[in-house]
Amino acid sequence: MSPTAPQRPGRRPSAFARWVYRPIGFSKAYNFILFFIFGGAFLGFILARLQYLDFDGVFCSPNPRPGHSAAPGECYYYTKFPRYKIGIQLHLFCVLPAGLLALLQFVPILRHKFILFHRISGYISLTLFTIGTVGALMIARHSFGGDLATQGWTGFVSILTMGSFLMSYINIKRLQIEEHRAWMLRGWFYAGSILTARLIMIISAVAISGSNYYVTRPCAVIDFVFKNQDTTLGFYPGCASFYSGDAEQEVIVRAKMGSGNPVESAAALGLSFAMALWIAGALHAIGVEIYLHLTPREKERLRNVSYQRQLEAGMRNPGSAGLTSDRLGDAEGWVPRSAGERDAKKRLARCPSDGSGS
Repeated sequence: MSPTAPQRPGRRPSAFARWVYRPIGFSKAYNFILFFIFGGAFLGFILARLQYLDFDGVFCSPNPRPGHSAAPGECYYYTKFPRYKIGIQLHLFCVLPAGLLALLQFVPILRHKFILFHRISGYISLTLFTIGTVGALMIARHSFGGDLATQGWTGFVSILTMGSFLMSYINIKRLQIEEHRAWMLRGWFYAGSILTARLIMIISAVAISGSNYYVTRPCAVIDFVFKNQDTTLGFYPGCASFYSGDAEQEVIVRAKMGSGNPVESAAALGLSFAMALWIAGALHAIGVEIYLHLTPREKERLRNVSYQRQLEAGMRNPGSAGLTSDRLGDAEGWVPRSAGERDAKKRLARCPSDGSGS
């Protein structure tokens, strides 16, 4: 038996496929395919919502169109309470541009050939996303009903995304490129779970419409949707006390899509929203870890690049100057790829610099 196992023949990408993805910097077809699928979905989602930047004309239009405006009743809080209007505007006006800039960060040719643009746009994207996250926290109390599960998810994912971006920032300042890549991927995958959540929400809202699900909704919101007292009382007689002066009155609303009652449609979407958020978040968190574990060669390649740059910068412990598991945890010490690099690392260890890297 040969000491070297024969390699299985693999299908090489066609010349046309290479002609498509190599000009923008991709060296492997699977990376381009994943970028095309997930990046394309992300881009489509953002482009479809750029119309929301016309806040009063589209998002909270006086004559809303289903699928092109906020969910029925959402704009009650955005138009009646300045705090929530500021929150939703911060969220929309910052997160959408941040997402567009983030997509450019994952185009290889921009990272390799236009380094200054990559850095500046990265800082702008993270700054905008941070402000947009503050806006999301401000509106979580009333977003799609604003139950505790929705508020909990908003806080949870805000911690995950901002924590991931902070780890990514620290690692790139220490020239630990492979860790910067991993944490940046995690952060944007967590943020992108809202796309998957929207799909799950719509599917589940339709699915539960044939069952008996009910929620309570404020009569003030229902009146805002119908804009007519007689119509409101025709559907929900219990709101009579609201018109008598009880501003806190709520009534039971059936969660049902396609009934012709926009309040019921909003109830179905709101009832499904928190569940969809948590399922989508779990799917994205698992998915990004699978991807990172299936690309160890790319991680090793980037770590060798990190080693060279850290060595040139005079940092202590090149190859592990950032937040790496062998430096902070119990992983075995990492060594460079070639013997010559290992010898250089040993010589540097005997004569370390101040490690400032500046």
